[in-house]
Amino acid sequence: MWQHLKVSLTDLISSVSEAMDLVDSSLVDHQVRTGYVCTELARAAKLQHTADERLFLSAMLHDIGALSPEEKIGIHEIEDLRPEPHCLRGAKLFREADWLAPSAEIIEWHHTSYISHLEEGRTLANENVLLSQMLLLADRLERAIDRTQFILHQVDHLKQYVIKLEGKILHTDVVVLFNEISKSEAFWLELVSRHLSSRLKNRNPLRLIEINFKSAMALASVFKDMTDFRSRFTATHSVGVARCAYGIAEKIGFSAKDLQQIELAGFLHDIGKLVVPNSILCKPGKLTPDDYSVIRQHSYYSNRILSRVRGFEQIAEWASSHHERLDGSGYTEHLVRHELDLGARVVAVSDVATAISEHRPYRESGDQDVVIRELRSMVKNNKLECSIVDVLESQYSDIMGAAFDAQEADAQRYVERYALIE
Repeated sequence: MWQHLKVSLTDLISSVSEAMDLVDSSLVDHQVRTGYVCTELARAAKLQHTADERLFLSAMLHDIGALSPEEKIGIHEIEDLRPEPHCLRGAKLFREADWLAPSAEIIEWHHTSYISHLEEGRTLANENVLLSQMLLLADRLERAIDRTQFILHQVDHLKQYVIKLEGKILHTDVVVLFNEISKSEAFWLELVSRHLSSRLKNRNPLRLIEINFKSAMALASVFKDMTDFRSRFTATHSVGVARCAYGIAEKIGFSAKDLQQIELAGFLHDIGKLVVPNSILCKPGKLTPDDYSVIRQHSYYSNRILSRVRGFEQIAEWASSHHERLDGSGYTEHLVRHELDLGARVVAVSDVATAISEHRPYRESGDQDVVIRELRSMVKNNKLECSIVDVLESQYSDIMGAAFDAQEADAQRYVERYALIE
């Protein structure tokens, strides 16, 4: 198979990180700012490059285990350190991808006090303890900033806040590193700069790394889990869309490159749901017009996240168009037939077919007859492409069979690894 898809790792991590922090105005750039503090601590500590990489990855995605906007906001309102489900979930998600797995313990321990490490027989001699302590400091520091006040008016207060954590929460050596980097006004002004994200992209330890299709798929699977695993009813949706889209595209005759891209588009089409509250996304009944207006934003954010990733240009277009319809009645750009290429039309059909075949709290899953009947109705009303539905109907057992197998495997993984973490 064609294996030369190349993706900027920095673009992908940064874009997802920023999107995770869009759920509330109090969280905007939280992980980016935390990443900046960690890069400065790493520089002061003269860390080896591999350790610097692992710390930066951890900082930029440290709240990955908070699977809903409500949970993410909630953990930022808690000052007492305690074992957090989102730390355990985040560590499990990190272990799913080769680029993230070496940093899993850092994520698991980023709310763990130094006293707790000592009680478990761990010291700073364990590099992951040191890195998790740096992340803990950066996370707590960023959360302590008052976003309504000028940063230089807060410096003394913030320094005292960190000093109070020394001994029980933070090791003295980590506080010493903080004292070194926080001496200059430049550190504080950069920390709250509007341009921090773009500057950090250009000088972080991952900036020159490009990943191949295999690694991109592993990361896409993790980011897919962030949205789908918020509910057992949607836990396998995106993998179903990905396999359905791949199956249709293969029957149509897509190139090897485009088959890779359409599978990634299926995995990531709903990533914009990161900004949708669980109270709406997991509502056990029909959405109200107000609910629907909130959920409709997700395809816009899917495009915003993916279009910023070098190497994902085509993937972004196909993924974000999954709710567009041929007559312009879809969302969020109201594109019409001639503005939607074949890949976008395939993903749209795959999303509808997969959704109808899945069980929801307010309806049972649809069998082949129900799926095809609904698709044909949408074709008749000029919503979906007839030729694509023809392919799916004629090859339904092969295409949807593969999708169902992939969903069953993903459902088992969800139950075994995540469903019991609460």
